[in-house]
Amino acid sequence: MRDPAAFPTTLDGEDQRRGVYVGIGAALTLDGFTVTRGRSNYSGGGIAADLASLTVRNCQITGNLAPGDGGGIFVDGGSAQILNNRVISNTGTWAGGLRIINDADAVIIGNEIRHNVAQVAGGGIEVDCCGGSAPLIARNLIADNDGGYRGGGVRVNETHAQLVNNILARNRATIGASLWLEGQSAYPADAALTHNTLVGDLSGGEGVWVGAYVTVTLVNNVLAGHTTGITNTAPASSTISADHNLFWNANDPLVGTNAVLADPLLDATCHLTSGSPARDAGAVVSDVTVDFDGGPRPVGGYDIGADEIALRCYLPLLMRGYAM
Repeated sequence: MRDPAAFPTTLDGEDQRRGVYVGIGAALTLDGFTVTRGRSNYSGGGIAADLASLTVRNCQITGNLAPGDGGGIFVDGGSAQILNNRVISNTGTWAGGLRIINDADAVIIGNEIRHNVAQVAGGGIEVDCCGGSAPLIARNLIADNDGGYRGGGVRVNETHAQLVNNILARNRATIGASLWLEGQSAYPADAALTHNTLVGDLSGGEGVWVGAYVTVTLVNNVLAGHTTGITNTAPASSTISADHNLFWNANDPLVGTNAVLADPLLDATCHLTSGSPARDAGAVVSDVTVDFDGGPRPVGGYDIGADEIALRCYLPLLMRGYAM
């Protein structure tokens, strides 16, 4: 039986070569490896896949560099399943952690994406071009990434994306500290955000920055600790629909309907505490049946944010003595 903890296997690029390449039409599953110190000529310092079928699960992708796209992982078309990995401290010009482009059919679920750096855009995850797919980004911890000019946590550009049950915390960028969205007339952006928790540190930037040609729907999200919760810079071409979200930022000009304006009372891991006003305050979203941790949703009513507070019942311990 495989045991990567007891018997680690490392693919070490030695700061001279890419870790893994998957060519056109090929299929690869990478499970339980560490991919580190990869260097590419342009895209995908750790892992690169071109029009291929790629599965990466239970891996550590760390310390890789790309002078172009996707310091950790780069996917160009094809399909990708990025599941339960740690994507840590990778660097790229566009997308430090991972970049998904050209209508790749991708699911990105259950990963820790942290301390990645992009010089231009997309610190943690970047999804780009061209509207033929809608990658699912779900149950990820996307934290402490630097997106350079735009998109500290996630950047969605000229395509579609679904964000469900993610925690985006303390990410940084000049604009769009947590999330950056933009399209163009030929390739508009369309994003659906459901049950996410977006937390800034008031050092600057927006929770959600919306540029031109964007349609975005936000339901049951927490946006807290940013300079501005949501900014729409192009209202003539972009539409924001927000319902049952909680806001606690320095400035909240756009809150939509049924908003909760209060401190969410999060703990250090961005989970709700028992007295949070987000508890049981969300809209019914019947197709979201688990929370960030994989626990059941709802428990009572739907909680706002990535976390659903679990009910606990403490029973008394009864001791009985027996005569010997």
